[in-house]
Amino acid sequence: MVDVIIVGGGPAGLSAAIYAKRAGFSVTVFDKGASECQLAKAADVENYLGFDLISGAELQEKFVEHVNKNDIKIVKKAVVSVEKSDVGFTVNTKKETFECKYLILATGRSHKHLGVEGEERLSGAGVSYCATCDGYFFKDKVVAVVGGGDSALSQALYLSAICKKVYIIHRRSVFKAANYLVERAKARENIEFIFDASVSEISGEESVSGITYTVGETKKTLACDGVFGAVGEAPNIKFAIDGLCVDSRGLVITDGLCKTNIDGLYAVGDIRQKEVYQVVTAVADGALALEGILRSANGN
Repeated sequence: MVDVIIVGGGPAGLSAAIYAKRAGFSVTVFDKGASECQLAKAADVENYLGFDLISGAELQEKFVEHVNKNDIKIVKKAVVSVEKSDVGFTVNTKKETFECKYLILATGRSHKHLGVEGEERLSGAGVSYCATCDGYFFKDKVVAVVGGGDSALSQALYLSAICKKVYIIHRRSVFKAANYLVERAKARENIEFIFDASVSEISGEESVSGITYTVGETKKTLACDGVFGAVGEAPNIKFAIDGLCVDSRGLVITDGLCKTNIDGLYAVGDIRQKEVYQVVTAVADGALALEGILRSANGN
């Protein structure tokens, strides 16, 4: 048995691991790899203190290096279930079982799908949700990015340096993205906006050849080689914990120290209900959760 098990190896989980280790707890992190971390998929990070500009993958690697220097055990296995036990928690992978006194969920979010015809069939054959992962395959080609938030604009900007043409298709007339991202996108000659449009189908036989969308009552088609979905993310809880309180969006409800309604269970990062979702707040959650664990361990 270890003192603390952390499920998830993104900024929140790794921050919690470092704080746990320095507090004298034995700690194990379960992480399937950097490819599962949203930060690692971000093209550029410009608002993390100490770095004028750094790629998400580079910043994530620095976090991993910091953890490794603290001799923290990272298990590259997926957790399939978690159970409350008399001594704390039981954490199960496909073949092994682990026990801990305190459990921290740091599983983040995964991309929402568009929910349109052809999307699932052509996933991996022109349909993607990560420009930094798959943008290279669309060099000098035409792509469409569906969405209007920071992720959509960031992906479009990244793709505009690779692709011949990038369309941003947004269901509203005004973007939710930060103004600086919108202004940068407007300045790119090969980015074109399509507003008030609802995508209904992604077409193609063996790979994407185009999309169908509706503006008002008019149905239109657009020829393209790839479609990048960027319509939001959903909390990534692939296993159920009996009695865990979540809100209507599936976000875990916690107190100010990231403690859930289940004694000994904490949730950090993008998986929990809070006001701001940024790398800096994810890292802060790691410190908050360990403060909560320290108080619990000391009977406070």
